[in-house]
Amino acid sequence: MTLTLFSQYFNPKVSRRLGRRISLQSAKNYSDQKLEDILKSLSLKFEARDAHYPRVPWEKSRMYVIEANMKKSTLLKLIERKLS
Repeated sequence: MTLTLFSQYFNPKVSRRLGRRISLQSAKNYSDQKLEDILKSLSLKFEARDAHYPRVPWEKSRMYVIEANMKKSTLLKLIERKLS
């Protein structure tokens, strides 16, 4: 199954209404490098690209296309725990 994650999901400067999907406390520890390290530690195949999140098309972000056999919400919870 292919999942798509945007860096907007983890940005502490973004409200939940504009796309943040993890707690603010965990988001404060976010960086693109940390996310890539977490995905590697979970042994997931992924590709990172520059993109624009649809809710905020004027702001640049990163898009991660991930091959995983789990739900997106489950993956987000795993990432949130590792960022805490």
